[in-house]
Amino acid sequence: MRRITAVLAFACLALALAGAASSTTFGVADDAGKYAEDGGAGFFTMLTQLGMTENRMAVFWDPSQPTTIVDQAFFDRSISQAQRRGIDVMFAIYPLKARALVDTPNGIQLFAQYAAKVVERYPYVRKIVCLNEGNQPRFHQPQFDDSGNGISGYVQEQAMAACYDAVKGVDPGIDVIAFGLSPRGNDDFDAPSNVSHSPIRFLEEVGDAYRQSGRTKPIADDLSVHCYPNVNTDAPSVGYQWPKIGCVNLDRLKQAWWDAFHGTAQPLFREAGDPGADANLRIFVDEVGYQARIASDKARLYSGAENVPLIDETTQGRYYAQLIALMACDPDVALLNFFHAVDETSLPAWQSGVVLPDGTHRASFAQVKDAILANQSCHGKSAEWRHTDRVVGARATFKTLPRSFVVRADEGFTYQVQITRPSSTRRLTGADGAGDAARDVLFKLPRLSKGSYRVTVIMRAETNPERTALFTRTFKGA
Repeated sequence: MRRITAVLAFACLALALAGAASSTTFGVADDAGKYAEDGGAGFFTMLTQLGMTENRMAVFWDPSQPTTIVDQAFFDRSISQAQRRGIDVMFAIYPLKARALVDTPNGIQLFAQYAAKVVERYPYVRKIVCLNEGNQPRFHQPQFDDSGNGISGYVQEQAMAACYDAVKGVDPGIDVIAFGLSPRGNDDFDAPSNVSHSPIRFLEEVGDAYRQSGRTKPIADDLSVHCYPNVNTDAPSVGYQWPKIGCVNLDRLKQAWWDAFHGTAQPLFREAGDPGADANLRIFVDEVGYQARIASDKARLYSGAENVPLIDETTQGRYYAQLIALMACDPDVALLNFFHAVDETSLPAWQSGVVLPDGTHRASFAQVKDAILANQSCHGKSAEWRHTDRVVGARATFKTLPRSFVVRADEGFTYQVQITRPSSTRRLTGADGAGDAARDVLFKLPRLSKGSYRVTVIMRAETNPERTALFTRTFKGA
């Protein structure tokens, strides 16, 4: 058996006639306003000029100072300035150190208590993201145990449940948003670097942990995901192959959540035709950004060396406009946050803003402003999603029988193959195994005597074996 790699192509976004009003708001994930000398007055004014209404700030939990709100004085100043300008502040609360949850005695409980203290201090903040990119080692370790079994999803599920309960205990009306998923991960406990989880397999672990816990209430009201491009030059339409998630792969995210939580107390995403939309989960695209080139006359504002391929300012603005239009047409997307509004000055960090450190507007500034104004309603086909009970993209090609046949799918799968005589239930030959998404699995048949045979293929989704696909074909032996 050999594997043939295939390439998945993603259709480009097409915008057409005006549609329904958008439920999506727009903002930035940026702490520049929080640390600004003026308390963020200029920063929040700039957001209102763009037509943005949201600013997500990071709130760190330092287990060495469990009762101290990190940067409290900065939050006090900046939140006051945001309120004056009609900017909603949301918090992303997560550990300062990657091993804090597991190395700190009672770390999960202390983290949850800290989250409760933060929301008590800042009742104006009505949206809380608990945790951040727990499928990446920069933010959570360990990802796997010594035997190679994934464990980050289990620890993060416990932390998410504790954070949810603690925040709701302060104010049941606060929107508790889960995880801040990274779009990528290698799922390789033995990798030489960046030992991590893909978001799809991470959510499978989270769902397993939830079911094993016996919990009878939710762990989240909504879900946060970061959908950066795989390469900085990739257009938003490029996306990722399974089991990763780009901004054009949100159906994959919704299906993974359904696989993890269907039949439990945890709300799912609204499905097309579902009248109970108010009770369903929403997506917060909490971070996405494209880094742009620095003009030579502005190089003095920066230090260090760039570490990614860059795009020009106009392309950055065009990609941001495409993302705004895309999210405005998905009724499950509540928020799109760009990371950042203002460039960081260290070139190895992020130069994804529409504003330079000296306050100069990039060409993308006007493009983003115009796109937000133009996409208060959907100007294309509104996204419609329904969960599937089948293996996504499963297909079989039997045209080379009796010598061979091929199966493939758009997600990871396991398979069972049987070759039988139609006149007998006796199994003549078969195979069991697993296949990767977007790869053909070629089965070569043994030489068969003359007569009629039937090949039966049962495929099961890797992350939910209850989702299946069945293929049969009757053929003549040589």
